[in-house]
Amino acid sequence: MKALKELTDKKIGLYIRKEGSGENLATGYGRLQWLRYEIEEHEGRIENYIDNANSLEELKKLACDVIDGKIDVVLIWSIDELINVIGMILMLNCSLREIPIISFCESSERVAYVVQHQDELIEEVF
Repeated sequence: MKALKELTDKKIGLYIRKEGSGENLATGYGRLQWLRYEIEEHEGRIENYIDNANSLEELKKLACDVIDGKIDVVLIWSIDELINVIGMILMLNCSLREIPIISFCESSERVAYVVQHQDELIEEVF
């Protein structure tokens, strides 16, 4: 991922939510391994936040760590994982603190669009 090459010495918060209860993120073929492969040469600190399919606890922890200044960059599998109340709080705080959100699946332009239009998304979701 091109965007990660510019993030040396940054504290990365890597967030992923399992797609179902049967998904095993520990195998060498899963989404988590793709993300880890992309950042394997990263020299900064990487904190993993992994939620089960029906949980947002780790996303809450990530949002708190962003608010507390413990994270410099958020790396996600897909922006779709943030289309919920906690994700909106995370996006707002990243925006206020100028913390980039990098998605494995979407372009930086698409992520920026979602972050900028999160008010409209909240109305659609709720």
